[in-house]
Amino acid sequence: MFTQAKSIVIWMIVKLEFIKIKLFGVALGSHYIVNSLRNCRKENIVNILNGYGANIGTNNHFKGNLHIDNANYLKKNIFSNLIIYNNCYIGKNIFLDLANQIILENDVVLSANVTIITHADVGDRKMNKYFKRFSKKVVCSEASWVGVSSTILAGVHLGEYSIIGASSLVTKDTNPYTLSYGIPAKERRKIRAEIS
Repeated sequence: MFTQAKSIVIWMIVKLEFIKIKLFGVALGSHYIVNSLRNCRKENIVNILNGYGANIGTNNHFKGNLHIDNANYLKKNIFSNLIIYNNCYIGKNIFLDLANQIILENDVVLSANVTIITHADVGDRKMNKYFKRFSKKVVCSEASWVGVSSTILAGVHLGEYSIIGASSLVTKDTNPYTLSYGIPAKERRKIRAEIS
C-alpha cells in the first residue's frame, strides 16, 4: 500500500513540475523551457521535448541534465530539429546543438558527457570572411554507441552498430559494424563477427 501511495505522489510531482514548466514557459518564453531541461525530473524530459516540437519515440531513457543550444526560439516548436526513434539511452550531461537536425535511430546509446555539434559559425566577426557558417545534420544510425565524453561534429553519419570509443572527436562518417576512436576518430577494427 505504501509503495502505491508513493508512486501516486511521485506521479503528481512530475505532473505538477510539467505544468509549472509550461506555465512559466508561456510567461518567460522559450529560453525558460530550454533551461528547464537541465534541472527537471528525468521523467519530464520527453514530455517537454515532445510538447515543443521534437519527435521522440517510445521506451527512451534520459538520465537528466540535458543541454540544448540553438533551439529554434522563433517558433513554437523550438525542438523541431530533434528526432529520437525508440529504445535509446541518453546519458547525463548531453549537449545537443539543434542548429540543424539530430537524428538518433533505434537503440542508440549516448554515454555521459557526449556533445553533438551541427554547425560552426564565428558570427559577425572579422574571421567570417575566411570561415562561413557551416551547418549539416548528424545521424546516429541504429544501435550505434557513442562513448563517454565524445564529440560528434556537423555532417557526421554514424553507421549502424558502430562504436565510438570514449573521449573521441568524430569528424567524418563511420562505417557500419566498426569500432572507431581517437582524436580525430579513426576506424580501428570491424566488429560484425562479434555481434550476434
